[in-house]
Amino acid sequence: MLGDCGGSFIAALDVGTTTVRCQIFNSSADTVGAAQKQIRLHYPHPGWVEMKPDEIFADILQVIRNAVETAKIPYAQIKSLGISTQRATFVTWKKDTGECLHNFITWKDLRAREFLNALNASWRMIFFRFGALLIYWLTRNKKFGMGSKLKIMSSHVSGRFLWVLQNIESVKKALKSDNLMFGTLETWLIYKLTGSCQYVTDISNASATGFYDPFDLNWGTVAKLLRIPVRCLPMVVENDYDFGNVDESFFGVPIKIACVMADQSSSMIGSCCFANNDLKITLGTGAFLNVNTADKIQPSLNGMYPLIAWQLGKDLVYMSEVPCPDAGSLVEWLQNAGFICEASTSSQLAASVEDSDGVFFIPAFSGLGV
Repeated sequence: MLGDCGGSFIAALDVGTTTVRCQIFNSSADTVGAAQKQIRLHYPHPGWVEMKPDEIFADILQVIRNAVETAKIPYAQIKSLGISTQRATFVTWKKDTGECLHNFITWKDLRAREFLNALNASWRMIFFRFGALLIYWLTRNKKFGMGSKLKIMSSHVSGRFLWVLQNIESVKKALKSDNLMFGTLETWLIYKLTGSCQYVTDISNASATGFYDPFDLNWGTVAKLLRIPVRCLPMVVENDYDFGNVDESFFGVPIKIACVMADQSSSMIGSCCFANNDLKITLGTGAFLNVNTADKIQPSLNGMYPLIAWQLGKDLVYMSEVPCPDAGSLVEWLQNAGFICEASTSSQLAASVEDSDGVFFIPAFSGLGV
């Protein structure tokens, strides 16, 4: 490949719900190459939203190659790769062969909804909430106040993972023989890129699963309550952990994986939300309002969920989040339904209406949420 003979570059990979993107930056933080590809989602049943592992991995490799090609640099000049991924999308695979046991089940998937309705109404959950409420009355500790309102949602990994453990025979068999590995998207991607050498999850993605305890920083109380088998979960690490190198079989040279982070945390950093109370709103497939709460976790009894924004070295930063599952997906729905031909038409139509006469459309395809 012809290109610049000197200098160092960074590759930034973003695996979203709608697209895979890669940008190549030079030492001045200028973009010198970029590529993207739309992700193909699969809907095998109403409410099921999946991605095929082989398809998404092939797309990721191709997008990285295309970005490097547009940058006209050799792979050897890429000093590191940073990865940002959609959260709460997961897969399971066999420990001995690496074979995936099902497709990725995305964060928009609703297959576990009836199962979760029954779980949330179960005596186990009722007793847990009541016990947490008693402790909250005695201590006024908001951790237990949150526990008293605990409701497992479809958007959490926990409910969909429990559904998988109970409904997919190959997963049951692998768990019984201690041959099961679980991972959200970034965990599986690191595992694949490093040639099965690294089995870890970064702390920002772990905190978004719904069963990682952001208070005690472990696979904690909720995992035990739901009887999620901790032995098949990856080690939780900081965002600048030594993730190893991309195996040289993919690009001809090893490339260091320098940072891995969940998409909304990456967006916080990209929006320069470094100080306490800095706030950003990201409009992607969904819409997410996030507030930096610095080194203090701030439990809320009104729907804001505390998460770990990032951990760089020993520096741990928390954030609070209010999610809306549908934003860009609303525009996609309008296109698929034939209301608009191009995405840009939606804003033109909205601007053409002087007064909606009090009529509002709320895109609650996955429920109202907060």
